[in-house]
Amino acid sequence: MRTYIKRWLSSIVFNRQGAASVEFVSILPLAVLIAMALWQLVLVGTAVMDTHASIRDAVKIASTTGDAELAEEEGITAFGDSQVYELKSLKVEIEKGEAKATAETSIPILFMESSPFSYSTSSEAPMLSQTPQLTAFGGEGAGLPGGQLAAPTPLSPGCGINCYSGHTGQDFPGPVGTPVYAAEDGMVTTVRNLGDRSYGTYIVINHGNGMQTLYAHMYPDQPLVRPGDRVQKGQPIGAVGNHGNSSGPHLHFEVKVGGRPVDPLPLLK
Repeated sequence: MRTYIKRWLSSIVFNRQGAASVEFVSILPLAVLIAMALWQLVLVGTAVMDTHASIRDAVKIASTTGDAELAEEEGITAFGDSQVYELKSLKVEIEKGEAKATAETSIPILFMESSPFSYSTSSEAPMLSQTPQLTAFGGEGAGLPGGQLAAPTPLSPGCGINCYSGHTGQDFPGPVGTPVYAAEDGMVTTVRNLGDRSYGTYIVINHGNGMQTLYAHMYPDQPLVRPGDRVQKGQPIGAVGNHGNSSGPHLHFEVKVGGRPVDPLPLLK
């Protein structure tokens, strides 16, 4: 009798294990298909968002600056670097008082030998009045005594433009998160993330009359402005970081005239 019971129990366990194996084999392909579908949806959603970010920045720059080439460049930057999907085209046109940006993105179909499909979208905006050209730092035709700029950060200056060969600005070392301010009125033309290279994440403001200021080594989440934003002197635009080719937390600040860097210190209060 004892032997019979053991055999019966063994049979139940064996049969149950077999059923579990069958259930697992049956469910596994379905789980894989669901995971593949979800991953495809995530990929498509991310590609669509990046495409909209691209045309958003492009049409904003075009409508505020009237520069279609700059708008396309900033739109491509806003799209980012993806190893999976690709921005096939971005075209900016300015005509009849309107700026129009059209973008097309190629999105692959995962886990299948199939041609990628394309997502296209466009956006329009009326042309806005251009930022007045500044004859000097400080305002249109006016300027502060000596043409001085506001300090871009409350930190004390460190390594300057003559600190070493190839250094094109003034460094302000200090804690991460220290506020960074616009040195003068103007329009934001660039907010770009170079990753661990060069400036890291940086901002460029155009002050008119060939004058620009640059604020570098921020982290990607620190800029408070976007391309096309108009800013006022002393307005917070970001924070000190330690991103890119940086030896420690600091703000790298540049003043450019006609595209060439000049020593910022004589221009600062």
